[in-house]
Amino acid sequence: MTLFRTVPLIAVLGVLAVAPALAQSVPPAQSRSLAPAPGAAGTLPNTFDGPVAPRAVPARPAAPAPQVTDAEMAEAALRSIITQMQAGELDLDLFTPDLGPRLQAQMTTFGPLVQGFGPLRSIAVEETADDGAGQYRVTFDRAVTQWLIGLEEGGLVAALLFRPAPAEPSATAPAPQP
Repeated sequence: MTLFRTVPLIAVLGVLAVAPALAQSVPPAQSRSLAPAPGAAGTLPNTFDGPVAPRAVPARPAAPAPQVTDAEMAEAALRSIITQMQAGELDLDLFTPDLGPRLQAQMTTFGPLVQGFGPLRSIAVEETADDGAGQYRVTFDRAVTQWLIGLEEGGLVAALLFRPAPAEPSATAPAPQP
């Protein structure tokens, strides 16, 4: 009867001796990877699988700067000159070397005249030419004038004239008969 007790005891001891070896073996469906397992304690990150750099977005080409027309340049120069005349001083750097000193010599006449027109209200383009000359209707508080300004290629004022504006035909006036 001792034989029957020894066989089961040997079988149990055999299974217990082989169990640790079976626990370490990998089942065939799993693979051995060096990548860290999720949730595993004490693992180091794989430095070769670092964060992916964001893809560079190509920069849009800058919008071209709007071109300033000759009429806009002339209007800005005219506005500046009128402001200077009302203040009684001209910036000679705005004018060609021959026009600046001639205007400066006449400022004793033109300065008080332009000051008498009152504050500037508006400047409207009447006519422009391809050569940089432009005719403008300039409205002040107490006068309506017509100015002719001409710019040379470098942007300096080469011509400047002004006079009282001709009367505008009114919409209610009858048209002249032929």
